[in-house]
Amino acid sequence: MSDILKKSSKSIKEVNKRDDTAENKYFEENVSDDIFSPENIGVGVEDSEEKRIKRLEKIEKRLGRYDKAEKIKHKKNNILMKYFLVATNMIYILAGPILLMLGAYLLLEKFIFKKQQPIVLIIFLIIGAFTGYWSLIKQVRDIK
Repeated sequence: MSDILKKSSKSIKEVNKRDDTAENKYFEENVSDDIFSPENIGVGVEDSEEKRIKRLEKIEKRLGRYDKAEKIKHKKNNILMKYFLVATNMIYILAGPILLMLGAYLLLEKFIFKKQQPIVLIIFLIIGAFTGYWSLIKQVRDIK
């Protein structure tokens, strides 16, 4: 019984040893330049910021976590979304006062005028458009 245990423990050690050497060979064959060498790490060497960023990109690419095209696409989407939000906000700024003045005219027509007066409607809409443009210009000047 003890002979079987000794043989099995020896064979397990040999298998583990063979696996380690196979992994080491695979690593040595497939990793051509050592990213952790003193030249690449910068031990004792003054590196610039660009070299450090390139090194990090290289490591990220090897790990499969870096995709420059995805980063550029995300940046373009952010810029498009920003301009879309600004344009939508401008539409609301312009349309809000016009709709308010239209509502005020309809209330005045129902309770005070008793019949339609188109000149008052035109004046109210012009005042609404003017205030909308004025508030839009005021907001655009504040953007930095």
